[in-house]
Amino acid sequence: MNTRINLTLKVSVVGGPSISVSKGITVEAYDKIDVTVSAGESDKEVEIQPGSSSQVQMLLIKSNEYGTDLTYKVHDTSATPIVLDQEQLFLGQGAVGLLGTELDRFFFTNNLSNDVTIEILAGRDATP
Repeated sequence: MNTRINLTLKVSVVGGPSISVSKGITVEAYDKIDVTVSAGESDKEVEIQPGSSSQVQMLLIKSNEYGTDLTYKVHDTSATPIVLDQEQLFLGQGAVGLLGTELDRFFFTNNLSNDVTIEILAGRDATP
């Protein structure tokens, strides 16, 4: 059974142009993950989804706090850290593929002074 994820995004430049995107993405499954990463915690493992990145059609990563001292690595603790200094939205294979071919788990490191709560939403195909 398919599930529809609706997306609405509006970007406005003060005194300038405005661009809106409104679309639906049909997926076979979705995963919603909420995880707390304590201040000072390193490489906290979070399982994202069981397949390769080619199965993921959209991925949203959101935190209650951001900064250059909040990072995550994809698939392996030896991967290059990605800074989580704003919300991150990846739509389609082009964007999701930037994270690599294995999108099974993330490793979060929080060097901020507060604990953070991270929300992850992945829309994916369940049948490879």
